[in-house]
Formats: sequence, C-alpha cells, structure tokens
Amino acid sequence: MVNFPFVMIFGFVMVFGTFFSLSSSHWFGIWLGLELNLLSFIPIMVEKGGSLETEAAVKYFLVQAIGSALFLLGVLNLNNNYSVWEYFLSGSVFSLSLLMFGVIMKLGAAPLHFWVPGVVGGLSWLCNLLLLTWQKIVPLFVLCSFLDMSKFILLVLVVMCSGFGGIGGINQSSIRLIVAYSSILHMGWILAASALGFIFSFFYFFLYSLILGFVCLLMIGRESFLSKQFLDIYVWDSNFRGMLVYILFSLGGMPPMLGFFGKLFVLVNLVSAGYIFISIILILGSVVSLYYYFVLSFSLIMSRSLMLFKSEVKSAFISGLAIFFNLFGLVGLFWFFVFF
Repeated sequence: MVNFPFVMIFGFVMVFGTFFSLSSSHWFGIWLGLELNLLSFIPIMVEKGGSLETEAAVKYFLVQAIGSALFLLGVLNLNNNYSVWEYFLSGSVFSLSLLMFGVIMKLGAAPLHFWVPGVVGGLSWLCNLLLLTWQKIVPLFVLCSFLDMSKFILLVLVVMCSGFGGIGGINQSSIRLIVAYSSILHMGWILAASALGFIFSFFYFFLYSLILGFVCLLMIGRESFLSKQFLDIYVWDSNFRGMLVYILFSLGGMPPMLGFFGKLFVLVNLVSAGYIFISIILILGSVVSLYYYFVLSFSLIMSRSLMLFKSEVKSAFISGLAIFFNLFGLVGLFWFFVFF
C-alpha cells in the first residue's frame, strides 16, 4: 500500500522544486530547484522498500548527482569568467559544454541514456510516470535553450535518440524496458520540435505524457512481481489486454491514434521549416520502434487469457474508453487538416 501522506509531502516539495527552477532568472536558482526536485523524488522511489526499488533509486541518485555536479561546475565557471549568475547562454565552450552534458544526463537523452532502462525496470509504475514526465520538465526547458544556439547539436541528439530508442527496444521482454526505450525515442521528437519553438516542444511533450499516463494507470492497479512483469500480462482479462494494445499503438504513433496526430503535427512543421534530414531520421526511428510494439501487441491479441485476473470495470466502459481514444485522434487529424 502507498503511504499517501508520505508521498504527498515529498510530492509537494518535488512540485515546488520544479516551479522554483522554472521561475528562476539565474543559474544557481535553477540548480537549487533541481536539487530539491531530486531529493524529494528519491524517498518516493523507495517508499515500498523493495530491493529493486532501492537499487533503482541508488542508480538514479548517483547519475543525477553526477549531472548536478557537471551542471554546477559549468555554472561556477561561467560566474568565474563573467561574474554574473543570470540565466544566459554566452560564454566559453568549456562552460557551456559542462552545462549541456549535465542537463542531458539528468534528462536521460542519448547518448547519456544508459541509466534509463536500469532505473525504469526496477520502479513501480507510479514512479515511472513521474520519472518519465514530471522529472524531465526543467532539464528539457534548459536543453531546448541550448538547441536554439546550435542546429548541429540538435541534429546529433535527434539522430542518437532515434537510433538508440528505436533499436534498443528490439528483443526486450519487459514492458517497462519497452516504455524506457520508447521514452528515449520520443525525446528525439521533443528535441526536434524545440527547433520550431517551445510551444511545439511542450505540446508534443504533453501528448506523450497523456498517452504514457494511460499506460501507467492501466498497469498500476495490476502490478505483480517485477520478475514476472511481462508474462503476467497474458493472464489478464481480454478487455484489459485489448485496451493496452490500443494505448501501445498510440504510443508508437500508429494512425489514426492520438500519438500519430502529435507526430504528424511536428513532422509537417519540421518539413515546412526545412528540417528534411531530421524528419527522415525521426520517421526511421519510429518505424523501427513500431516493430517491438507490434510484436508485443500481436502476442497479447493472439494469446489465450487464463482469466486469473478478473475485470473490475465493466467491459462496456473499457471498450468505450478505447473507442474514445481512437476518436480523439481522428478529431485531432480533422482539425489539423482543416485549419492548417
């Protein structure tokens, strides 16, 4: 059982740290908000007290501590050269490189994504939802500021995120690891959208968070032992398995799902802005990622339910929610083609 007062207290501090960083006008305030965010999220990760949760929390703390150290070292170097703490991105290449590598490590974007699968594989679905959505807001905001300066850095990050995210999920037997590599792939889309502006980037990030929230909410109530996290899906009721397939297709960008609408929105604007090569890389990475989504989805559809877990929600409600999820994407596509 989740200790709700415990989680609420540290959750409040975590939210406060995020808004503190976003509202800061100098580097030290951003770093301080990130540290508040980190130190409040660690207790939430280990709330259940399991060995896998503790191991994942230690990995996450060490990686985030290294990222914070690089970030702070870059900030101190900027202050040493210019004697200012204000948020700006002009300075020595060494200082900006330290800042950027620290942010990329905290964000979990390629090529410093090595910690994401190991941490996601050991956490509960509630912690994974926070880790892959809320914890990325501040690093994403800072990193998008760097990408406005250099289109070459943008290209390198998009290529790596698409490559590692698309290929890394192949032959994975854990749905948590599939979600982890999917987050790396979607990070490439989010960073590519930042070339168009913050609005495009955070619009796609909102759609991704919404779809991932559906996945995690579906899995939270049916969590079993982490060592059986993949095989236990096959004994679900067929309605829940069908709903999971719908959401996985949307997460992979399969038309006419909601995820496809978000990718199409970003893709059309990238092509209009002249980012043809980046658009091709993103499409190739998404096509590769659809492979492991299809493998998992076909296995869920074709397998025979053992009916060990009975549905707590009526079948009509689950079917209606799945249909609504599809219609939401269709309405978005209609609105896109009419007004754009």
